[in-house]
Amino acid sequence: MGNTTPPKTIKAVEHTCTILNELRMTDGLTVTELSERVGLTPGGVHNHLTTLKQQNMVQQDGTTYRLGPDFLLYGAHIRNNSGMLQAGKGVTDTLAHETDEIANLLLEHDGKLFVLHERFGENAIGRSFHIQKRAEATKHLHCTAGGKAILAHLPQSRLETILENQGLVQFTPNTITDPDKLRSELEVIREQGFALNREEEMNGIRAVGAPVLDVDNGVVGAVSLTGPASRLKDDVFEQEYPEGLVQAANMIEINLQTGDEEL
Repeated sequence: MGNTTPPKTIKAVEHTCTILNELRMTDGLTVTELSERVGLTPGGVHNHLTTLKQQNMVQQDGTTYRLGPDFLLYGAHIRNNSGMLQAGKGVTDTLAHETDEIANLLLEHDGKLFVLHERFGENAIGRSFHIQKRAEATKHLHCTAGGKAILAHLPQSRLETILENQGLVQFTPNTITDPDKLRSELEVIREQGFALNREEEMNGIRAVGAPVLDVDNGVVGAVSLTGPASRLKDDVFEQEYPEGLVQAANMIEINLQTGDEEL
């Protein structure tokens, strides 16, 4: 029988991470506001903040606390050491330039979708929405083109775990909420090599995504294009952009294998 005992954790570290996450999602909070959000006493919150401030991880402006600029260094470290970014940044930029839409380089971790790199084409729309999305990982992969492209290539056990944990939340009338229907679409995506978002996350917005695979055909990320349904339609949506995304994903795969960089 397997050991189902949960791993031991340090509660104080959990509280610190919760405080940092709350600060990340806002423009700053007071001790009282943080206390209400994280379930700690004001004194406990203040102790955490004092320690974080000494470590340059938060900054204080009057009674308001915000994340400190040192977090820029952590983000820069992750990006600078990302093989996917090195292999895919130039490809993503070219996609945005050639299509005038929004091109994204995406990673999945723990069932969430992260934007590793994003480039806006000259006529791209929805900039503020996409910039806001960068601040938080996408928790629901089933309604995005890049997310579905990744889901289609995950091991079955991981796919089922993600579906169970995240659920199939409905965002628009086109969102797939039936697990069997989603599984059927993922099979099609595996066969054709790309995924389509038919206004499944937001009305009026469509997207095309293609998986980036390693030498063992394991999925390491995805590349996607997003734009208004008025432009992403007919052959552009069904054929032209999918072909371009598959080619772009293949270029990134080659760069990953050869170690080429396109920064």
